[in-house]
Amino acid sequence: MILSYIEEKAERLLKEVELFKAGFDIKTLAKRLNVKVVGKEMDENVSGLFVMSDKLPIISYNQSESDKRIRFTIAHELGHYILHSKEQPIFIDRPAKVMYRNVNSTTGELHKEREANAFAASLLMPRLLIKDEIKNAPDSSEDAIEHLAKKFKVSEQAMTFRLANLGYEI
Repeated sequence: MILSYIEEKAERLLKEVELFKAGFDIKTLAKRLNVKVVGKEMDENVSGLFVMSDKLPIISYNQSESDKRIRFTIAHELGHYILHSKEQPIFIDRPAKVMYRNVNSTTGELHKEREANAFAASLLMPRLLIKDEIKNAPDSSEDAIEHLAKKFKVSEQAMTFRLANLGYEI
C-alpha cells in the first residue's frame, strides 16, 4: 500500500531542491538538506544509522554494501529524518531477514520502518517519473524492469516492488 502523503512529501521535496529526475545523486539531496552522510565499516547485519545529535542530522551507511543498496539506505534514513526525527532521535536499520510479528510489532517501530521504506521508494522512484519513463521501456516485463532499474539507479527487486505497489502489472 502506498501512503499518498509520503508520495507527495517525497515528490515535493525533490522539486524544492531541484532534483526531480531519475537517478539523481542521493548524497547531493542529503547535502542540500544539511544532513551529513558518512560511510562506515558496520556489522554485516546493519545497513544504516540515523542520529539527530544536537540538532545535527547524521546518516551513516554500511560502506561494504553495493552502491544501489547504499543509495536505498540513505534514502530510507532520510525518510526517518523527514518523517520521524521529531519523535525519535536515533534509528538503527538492519536488513530484514525474516519478517515476523513479535513484541516489537506493537511499538510502532515496524510502522516507522514501513514509512521510511515507502519514502525511500517514492524518493528514488517517483510515481510521475516512472509513469513517463515506462513509455520508453521495452515491451517484455523482464526487460522493462531492468531498463527502469538502471534508469532510476535501483535494484531490479526494488523496481519490481515499486511497480507492483503502483499497480503496474509485471
